[in-house]
Amino acid sequence: MENLTVYIDGASKGNPGKASIGIVICSDDKTLLKKTGMSIGNATNNSAEYIALITALIDCFHYKPRQLEIKSDSLLLIRQMQSQYKVKDVWLQKLHFIASRLVSGYNKVVFTHIPREENKEADKIAKEHIEGDLF
Repeated sequence: MENLTVYIDGASKGNPGKASIGIVICSDDKTLLKKTGMSIGNATNNSAEYIALITALIDCFHYKPRQLEIKSDSLLLIRQMQSQYKVKDVWLQKLHFIASRLVSGYNKVVFTHIPREENKEADKIAKEHIEGDLF
């Protein structure tokens, strides 16, 4: 597979509170390859965003893409993964470390910040799972 585009979103009701993730994976030609979401228990919104990223990176190994583009409306997550922002929170440092290790398993990963309007599907999936049972 040449390139994949992955839309990710994390949601938290209460921040921290009930949290969930949403992921949409598409091929070069915009073909939908996978849509998934799940409840992740109690977490902050930023933790949910990182868990969505980590889950997406694991899910995409199967496709063996030449390039992976991760799109998120979380400016914090995108800038931290681009090393433009420091990761100050201790828990997020751990999640960032895991995500960075997974990124190193790919040829190329590009992180793109998008407006919420362009991330509606991943957001919808996350919101659908926010009240769900953990896993």
